[in-house]
Amino acid sequence: MRSVLCFGDSLTWGSRPDGGGRHAFGDRWPNVLAAGLDGVEVIADGLRGRTTAMDQHASPGNMNGAALLPSAVHAHVPLDLVIIALGANDIYWGYSLQRALRGLEHLVEIVRTHPMRMPDAPRPQVLLVLPQPLVACDDPLVTEAQITRSHDFVTLAKARADHIGVRWFDSGSVAQSSPQDGIHLDAANTRALGRALTDIVKEMLD
Repeated sequence: MRSVLCFGDSLTWGSRPDGGGRHAFGDRWPNVLAAGLDGVEVIADGLRGRTTAMDQHASPGNMNGAALLPSAVHAHVPLDLVIIALGANDIYWGYSLQRALRGLEHLVEIVRTHPMRMPDAPRPQVLLVLPQPLVACDDPLVTEAQITRSHDFVTLAKARADHIGVRWFDSGSVAQSSPQDGIHLDAANTRALGRALTDIVKEMLD
């Protein structure tokens, strides 16, 4: 059986934009992806607040994706594909675009160089799922400048991904953040993301 690890933040976990907790199991994009694949194990590892590679010292847990990804990869070896869906929190909390981009690149490096320590374990492919831009809402942290930065991040991340030779998908091409909180997806949009990724993942696994 093929295995896919979805390593992300609250968008992967399934946070509802109305603050009501978590989307139903069948509405979360990793589970929609799993439903569209035959003979593939899809592992959802979504952590609310996770960044690419930045520490959030006041958070209830370790939110540094670069610190957590090696253990996640090691726990689920063998893997055929690692989907990295991070960056939204880097922008939301005001980290520089260059730090966020370097964080994404470092995550790809981790997957490409992690010692699998399992005979004949394949080197997983990597797919970067870039977050859809922020939209205007009542959250004072979601300013016009932050919205512009979220668009710029996606543009720059595509170029960085092409430069390092990693596949990417722009979530904003199929899904839009909810104006309820400016960052998360409603049920219809998170399902749309899972459906859009299905054909890409099938192609990569074939």
